[in-house]
Amino acid sequence: MTPKQELMKELKANEYNVHIIEWDGFVKEWENKKGIVKTGVNYVSPAMDSITAVKLLRDFGITGKLVIKEYGGKAYIILKGYPGCRRIFRGTRYLETNPKVVRMAVGPKGILKSVKGGFVLSVVLCTGFHVFDYFIRDEATLFELLGRVTSDIIKIGVSSIAAVTTGLFVGSAAVIGGSVAAPLIAAIAVGLAAGWILEKIDENVGATKALIEAYKELGIGIDETVETIKDIPNMLTSEVYRYERWLINRVLNQNIFQY
Repeated sequence: MTPKQELMKELKANEYNVHIIEWDGFVKEWENKKGIVKTGVNYVSPAMDSITAVKLLRDFGITGKLVIKEYGGKAYIILKGYPGCRRIFRGTRYLETNPKVVRMAVGPKGILKSVKGGFVLSVVLCTGFHVFDYFIRDEATLFELLGRVTSDIIKIGVSSIAAVTTGLFVGSAAVIGGSVAAPLIAAIAVGLAAGWILEKIDENVGATKALIEAYKELGIGIDETVETIKDIPNMLTSEVYRYERWLINRVLNQNIFQY
């Protein structure tokens, strides 16, 4: 290979394509795709829980069972079946607070931890989505942002309560011997169903729009407050300029630079 060919090969290996689009085109593309993005945001947490449920099913199958018993004042998860055939839980007895048990959403504490983590993640993602949308759209207002964020947090909270209640109810059978994966699967299913129902109720009743109007009627002047905060740098610059002019005039009037 000649030096020229080596140079061309190296240049191609480090070649990058940069696509530049106009801001108006970006905003238009966002308007077309944000519905899909919002749907994806809503299903991130259930998707992660579903992956955990699949792992449990691989380890225990549909018929895999557990029993919760207390020894010396501590609750233990007793796993039935053949531990040698499992990849994750190779033991037969774990403390209810064991990190692996909690991480895999096994037992009451595991279900609570899973739902709590899903709630926090969903709130963060949904809030981030609405904040991004607020800064992208010129016509968006803070009242709209607050209304949509509040509405989503309420719906996520209600769905989480329904999910954890169902998961704990199904998991209560573990006292006498219940399925390992069933509580998590039930929690996922009920959480998704509750979220879908709440979205449809919102669309028909207009709860989010009502929240936006309620924020507008509060009359707390949020937009004016934000505009004032944004104008602080300009105000400071103006004051610094005025002080500089005053200082220069004072120096000149006192003839400090006379020899």
